[in-house]
Amino acid sequence: MDEKSSTQEEIVRYSWMASVHVLTNPSAWSGVTLCFGIGALGLGILFTFISKSLAGLYLASGIFGGLMLIFILVGGVIDIFGGFRVNFILTSDGVRSISGKGAKTAANAALIGGVLTGNLTGIAAGAAAQSEQNVSILYSEVKKIKVNSRRRYILVKGDWLQKPIGLYCNEDNFTGVLQLLQGQCSSDKFVV
Repeated sequence: MDEKSSTQEEIVRYSWMASVHVLTNPSAWSGVTLCFGIGALGLGILFTFISKSLAGLYLASGIFGGLMLIFILVGGVIDIFGGFRVNFILTSDGVRSISGKGAKTAANAALIGGVLTGNLTGIAAGAAAQSEQNVSILYSEVKKIKVNSRRRYILVKGDWLQKPIGLYCNEDNFTGVLQLLQGQCSSDKFVV
């Protein structure tokens, strides 16, 4: 992770595997809605400006609806097969998230599907998903930690260019994980 890691061995404090479901995950819904919504709205405004009619907004609505339908269908299939398996690790140096086989397969499928269809958005989504297979944030780089006790979910955010890590805790480890983060990061970084 950094020079400190080469001189001092990293110690695993917590490690657990979780199944992350898509359709029952508010984080997935907000991200997909925002992503598809901004893209469709931008396209709709562009077509409305070019055609000088409201047809562009209708097109944007249709594109957004179609993409959301695809998201629901793909998310349903993923959830039927148990969701994405993710390994979460809290070490003496920071937080890590390592995707399981299903997430890697989905990322590869998105990339290959984008290449085969010539869809630049599919290629970009697949490449982005592949780059997020192994994510880590050092405690010294943590900028914000959002805690949702009801869902036993902790979102750890680093710099604006870093991929945030959503920790899907279980009933047994939520309190311990939260206490470890509170011991490693200052209280002003926590949002409850």
